[in-house]
Amino acid sequence: MINIYSVFTKFLDIAAGSKGALPPHKYIGGNEPDNELSVSPLRNAQINKVRLSGLRVSFSRDFLVIDGSSRSFSTHNFKFFITGVAAYGARNPIITYPETMFGKSIDVEWGFAGLKAPLDILKVVESDRVLSGYIRVRSLEGDYFVEYDDGVVVDEVRMGLETSFINSLLNNKFLTNDLFLVIDGPIYLAMKERKRLADMRIDVMNKLSNSGIPAVGVVKRVEGSGKLCRGSVVDFVVNNAEGFSVDVNNCNDAAFMYRLGQTMGVGVGEAVILGPLKVSAVSGKLSDYFSEDRVFWYVYTGIGPGVFRVETLESIYRKHAELIEESVQWLVGNVDDAGMPYIIDVADYYAKAVTRTLYIRFYQLSLGRGFRPTYDTLQELSRALGEEGAKP
Repeated sequence: MINIYSVFTKFLDIAAGSKGALPPHKYIGGNEPDNELSVSPLRNAQINKVRLSGLRVSFSRDFLVIDGSSRSFSTHNFKFFITGVAAYGARNPIITYPETMFGKSIDVEWGFAGLKAPLDILKVVESDRVLSGYIRVRSLEGDYFVEYDDGVVVDEVRMGLETSFINSLLNNKFLTNDLFLVIDGPIYLAMKERKRLADMRIDVMNKLSNSGIPAVGVVKRVEGSGKLCRGSVVDFVVNNAEGFSVDVNNCNDAAFMYRLGQTMGVGVGEAVILGPLKVSAVSGKLSDYFSEDRVFWYVYTGIGPGVFRVETLESIYRKHAELIEESVQWLVGNVDDAGMPYIIDVADYYAKAVTRTLYIRFYQLSLGRGFRPTYDTLQELSRALGEEGAKP
């Protein structure tokens, strides 16, 4: 069991002794470079307008849903990224890392926090046998988190934690071959700064698939993606949805699907499913670190934000095509009033509960050592306090 209080207090004592400050960051994170990707409809690709009530069919397997959460605590001389992960469903109790009062704990060989700080602090934390097991100070590429963009650090810690958590679930037999895994978020990120992170995730996904456990990722934030905004996809949609048009030079995936939903007259209780499509790397720098092709579907429900993507590795789809197709139908047929699969929101609630507890405790301990949080930290604290008492 982790002594969270000891980890937090030991780190804060080290940070309090430093006179350094963080420099401006150099390395900028962001979305996948879609202009270096090739997207093409598979032979069985379709555009289906469906009634949600007609999709609420039973699924042949139980779901296990994984979600991670992260929160940033900032002062003038360090940024501390607290992460946590939760698993929900499949006849299991809620499973969390780090441990909580409401969840069953599991050991995970990955830190639950990331740290950006002056080099003297990072080196002291790294050399401490206890802290180094829980606080990550370097990327998988070996660079210290000094000048990295916050998003790169969060991706490194959170996605690495999720992947290690999944591996621990498999090793502890919480993931068995009668289950189906759903991840809140992309199946992996194809970005240069995250190559080893992507390979680590893909290795675990293939390990699951070879054990008879397929997996999909559900991506809720698609406004920054442009995978649909290219001629190959537009031509396919135009040939299958009369009256559709979109300017690919002023386009993102959410806008594309909104337009398709409008064109097809999607009403209350209906949805449009586009796919499957395949995304691959083309010539250029991305092909050096695009680890494996993916197959994906886009969904427009017309409820709330109402657009999301379901994706998997092409190798998983080829091996478990029927189950993957069935899962897409089930996820679309079981959306909530935000237009997203409800099982994703439940897992999100528990993952946020993990980091909320840690964040509030860290904030309290930091004040006792004279640290002054930034404005963004106070806003994050307000959000965390506002979540208390919320229901999944």
